[in-house]
Amino acid sequence: MNQVVPLKIFDILKDVVQGDIEHFLVTVHGSNKKGEGYLGEMFFVSLKDKRNGNQLNVVVKQAFSEENIRNLFPIRDAFLNEIYFYKKVWPKFKKFQEVIPSAYRFDNVAKCLASLSKDHYESLVLENLKYDGFVLQDKKETLKRDTFEFIFKVYGRFHAISFAYKELNPEEFSELINEFTDVWKTFGGLKTFQESIRLTQEQSLDSLKPGVDNEVIEKYRHYLDDGVEMLHKSFISSKYVCITHGDCWSNNMMFKYDETGKLVDLKLLDFQMFRLGSPVCDLAYCLYSGGTKAIFDDVDHFLRIYYDSLSENLREYGCDPDKIYPFQAIKNEWKVYCQLGFIVGMMVWRGKMTYEDDAVDLTDLSNNEEDLKKFFETNYDKETFQRTMRDIILHLFENDYLF
Repeated sequence: MNQVVPLKIFDILKDVVQGDIEHFLVTVHGSNKKGEGYLGEMFFVSLKDKRNGNQLNVVVKQAFSEENIRNLFPIRDAFLNEIYFYKKVWPKFKKFQEVIPSAYRFDNVAKCLASLSKDHYESLVLENLKYDGFVLQDKKETLKRDTFEFIFKVYGRFHAISFAYKELNPEEFSELINEFTDVWKTFGGLKTFQESIRLTQEQSLDSLKPGVDNEVIEKYRHYLDDGVEMLHKSFISSKYVCITHGDCWSNNMMFKYDETGKLVDLKLLDFQMFRLGSPVCDLAYCLYSGGTKAIFDDVDHFLRIYYDSLSENLREYGCDPDKIYPFQAIKNEWKVYCQLGFIVGMMVWRGKMTYEDDAVDLTDLSNNEEDLKKFFETNYDKETFQRTMRDIILHLFENDYLF
């Protein structure tokens, strides 16, 4: 159903059509569902040229402007971070890739057509990938094994760009990373976010069975009090760092399949949380926010796929993968940096399991940290959530990933 075009998105749409907006019929076909916009809203818009009938389909991503929400969360920082990625980082990465054959160039990023950084009106316009055959994964479904294999190959290629750029252009790389904000660190310092971690860990602990999982319970219980500290360990820079995607659950990816149902392409979305960190943060977050125990327990298989992809692309730049990021280093880092993946992944699962009619988003909050409990008092698929949490915790315990 078509909607009235909000006045606040007209400024940025003018930029898309280079100020020629009066010659376009602008139609808003819908917006994101409640609870799925997170730090803002998304509007699905078409711009039809009245002169020739050509139509451009876009997604307008608009920050929440309400002061009470902006006082609770780093909304402006997150939007400016994503704008910086699209205006500064990604153009440099695309240019840098011209030194390697086109078959190895990474282009798995949704195109950004315009951005606006005005305070309280931060926004971006992105291509609507649905019109190119891309689809979102049902967020409540786990990802299949071959989907994870495809994703880990893509992340190998993505991380290879910044590893190679850092190796070959160290001064330019240093300048590039000095100008963006580590939004994950900002979130990690917020009392509201820390309380979210505690409440998620509390509900996750309930998935374990006294009398059956006693040893696991004993090992895991301290995460109720120390989960924030465990998360912060993932913020500490390792020896092997690159620019990471930062928000790697399935809703921030779109998938394209051929007529046989085979996955043939993938685009990464939402770079608000991109940061400098261990590649393991991306991989673990993706794995623990969307997998099953059979997937978790085969983590070495997926890491090898990732490393083969990373290595192949690094060699195209003339870089030595064994020097830049040895495979053993990835395995060693997993125990430390997977903490971000499973702690945040558990929070993602809690949100995914909330029933649609009970979804809560940031507009439901006042400037009051007590309102955070609204997120954890919603009705949700408790059985599926607890089964998944138990699978994650047992996997962590069995592989000695719990501190």
